[in-house]
Amino acid sequence: MSNLKKKTFAIAGAALVLVTVTGSVATMYAKAATKVNTYTVSKGDMEQVIELNGTIESADSVTFFAETNLKVKDVKVKEGDAVKKGDILVTFDESEIENAISLANLEAKASAGGYDNAIQTSDQCNKLYSEASKNLNTLNRQISDTEEAIFNKQKEISARSSYLANEGAKIQVELINWSDRPDSDEYKNLLKLAQNNAYQQVYDEELLRLQGELSRLNVQLGDFKEYKALMESQKASSYLSVLTDGAKSQLEANKEANEITVNSTIEKYENAKKGIVAEFDGIVTGISASEGSYVSAGTPVITVDSSEDIIIRCYANKYDIISIEEGQTAEMTIMNEEYTGRVSRVERKAGMDQASSTGVGVDVLLDSADDIILGLEVKAKVNTASVADAISVPKDAIISENANDYVFIVRDKKAVKTKVETGIKNDDYVEVISGINSGDIIAWNDEKELKNGEEVRY
Repeated sequence: MSNLKKKTFAIAGAALVLVTVTGSVATMYAKAATKVNTYTVSKGDMEQVIELNGTIESADSVTFFAETNLKVKDVKVKEGDAVKKGDILVTFDESEIENAISLANLEAKASAGGYDNAIQTSDQCNKLYSEASKNLNTLNRQISDTEEAIFNKQKEISARSSYLANEGAKIQVELINWSDRPDSDEYKNLLKLAQNNAYQQVYDEELLRLQGELSRLNVQLGDFKEYKALMESQKASSYLSVLTDGAKSQLEANKEANEITVNSTIEKYENAKKGIVAEFDGIVTGISASEGSYVSAGTPVITVDSSEDIIIRCYANKYDIISIEEGQTAEMTIMNEEYTGRVSRVERKAGMDQASSTGVGVDVLLDSADDIILGLEVKAKVNTASVADAISVPKDAIISENANDYVFIVRDKKAVKTKVETGIKNDDYVEVISGINSGDIIAWNDEKELKNGEEVRY
């Protein structure tokens, strides 16, 4: 408050009292009065500061994972090393990378060849299927026509045979009629006609022609049926290898997916040629690989914590957290250097870290972080509130009773208990919003509570 001052006052009608004032705080000694401390109220700027214990941590940590299976060639850093953005941290065996890329390209060619073969086989079978279907339609008509022709031809043969047999029957009747004159020319002529008819019924030229045509039709029908069986077999076998539109879409999708996978794999191997490069200035906090070892896709290789974005990870109790908000400024002393920062995060759940079962996590982001060592324990002084021209009194002068606050004001040599409304507070002082005024003298006793109206002298 004010500079150190020492004054001696003489009070009329009373013993000599020595008052030692330090920043307006005085200790009163009176022969007939209670020993008290006093404070003369004045206005001044006031800040509420909450001190939190914390640990220096990085606000941004990156763990580099192996993008694919790789052999480590060299690890160029150690845990705890400081690195700059662009520094190469880990390299991989390029010969094995080239072999892997070649293998990926061969797999891509094999996949493309398999796709082409499936499409070509399907197209060929589709042609055979179409051919068989078309031929079967024609064969069915041809078989039907041939069967009809055979039926008609058999009718013609039957009609011709019937005609010849009927002629023979007529001749036999005539022979019977002339049988009583066997020496007659008529009877002899009928015998010749009967013999000729019997020959014709077997060797008739027309009948033989019709039978020849019937035989040819039967052979033709057999050929048609045999070819039909062949086409039915071709249709059935080719159908099984014809890809549906859905199967073609699936095959095409698989081909595209495989191409994407192969291209992605090759891209990862190409990136691996560059090694693992620091993305920002930082500190190596973890190494999971060693020279000559193999790392599998998805496994961690190295971890780098940023040295550009540094936070103080603190924990506030249930009383202090009420006053802490994001954006509030803070000061820290780290390795004899002064740093400033601001509250960047307040957790919304207590006890999220095992380090504090009930505390609420508070992150203080440093404005600058030169030569910071991670893991150091520090204290962060968070400025939670400020008031200009505030009236304040020492914390020891405040008496709390039944949720109300009181102070003792010295009036007419007596301690008068006065109710006050308080505001912000810090380690030493409490803001008084109402109840006292500048110039009032506040009294308190370190050993006991004063009584209202109790006489004090100074």
